[in-house]
Amino acid sequence: MSSQADPLLVAPDPTVVQPSPLVVQYLYVHGQGEAFFYPTTRSATSVAEVAVRYLECAVVQAASLRFRDVDCGLALATNITDRRALGRTAEELLECLEALDVEILQTEYRHRPGDGSSTYVSSRYVLDAILSAAEDQPPERRLLLTDLDCVWVGAERVFAAVPQSPRVGCVHFEYPPDWDVVGFGEVGRTPAGIGQLSESFGGPSGPAAWVGGELLAGTPDALRELVAACDEVDAQLAARDQVLPTEEQVLTLVGALGKVGFDSLERVASRVHTGPRHEAVAIADPLALGLWHLPAEKGLSLRRTAHAIRRGRTREVRRDFAEPARMARRFNVLGTGLARQVRDDSWIARRRVSSKLRSRLRRPASHT
Repeated sequence: MSSQADPLLVAPDPTVVQPSPLVVQYLYVHGQGEAFFYPTTRSATSVAEVAVRYLECAVVQAASLRFRDVDCGLALATNITDRRALGRTAEELLECLEALDVEILQTEYRHRPGDGSSTYVSSRYVLDAILSAAEDQPPERRLLLTDLDCVWVGAERVFAAVPQSPRVGCVHFEYPPDWDVVGFGEVGRTPAGIGQLSESFGGPSGPAAWVGGELLAGTPDALRELVAACDEVDAQLAARDQVLPTEEQVLTLVGALGKVGFDSLERVASRVHTGPRHEAVAIADPLALGLWHLPAEKGLSLRRTAHAIRRGRTREVRRDFAEPARMARRFNVLGTGLARQVRDDSWIARRRVSSKLRSRLRRPASHT
């Protein structure tokens, strides 16, 4: 399916007042004993630690919109019911979100991977977040589902690019045909493998255009149709005793089969690789984007910014958020020099020591 907009779609009437867009983040909190693995969480291993790490991201993303007075609604789809069980830090972060006028949407996880995969086990939670967020929404409202570790630098550019129904906006990625995109190493889960699955279902052959999971945007009906298409494909795969465990894989197959028309929003949103160790091609002009997905910054600049917001020290954060170039420096988007790397590594080390000390203080004394 071509990523170009359908020329037959009718442009919206500019005299009609449109509802403000709704940005929806989503966070599934694992149950005790549930296996999970997220390679970019930077050493967070317990349920509470992972929840805090992602809540920190949610706070920063919400602040990147609210501190700049962007006209939009904000929501967090989550299964959190007992805040106290996650610890005081998580409680404070949820309070920060509510102070930023983020609506908390209680959302069950019904679209779990069918093979019990622990790597990115919550990735398909976006499908439940769509259904939760789309409920009772005006049919013309633009919904934007984002990964938590995103920052808005030019939201209006992204809002304006959201396609009309029935199309859905996403970020496409060009990977080598046999690239194991999410590390599963199994047949049928690479771009070429998805293409083979597509052909076996009567669709086109050849490597599929990979659909990233960091941004899905469209009207409520278009997004509900997307979920229905994913359910249909999942059922067809299950009949063959096959599973695609992540949202990126099933979305890519749905797109390859033409069940949903995707428009690429890569001109306004992209995954941005940061730090000195990645081997990805640098983005030519990140300041021209409206949304940065920053997976490598969860344990660093996103965490550091969330810490400042949680402590009420927002003056410098607000100043940086007001200027894209300053935001780029804060989140390492324009690269880092040696001095910044030393500063970042030192900050991480201090946080680890502080966390260990707090853990020891909370540990009950043993009795002999």
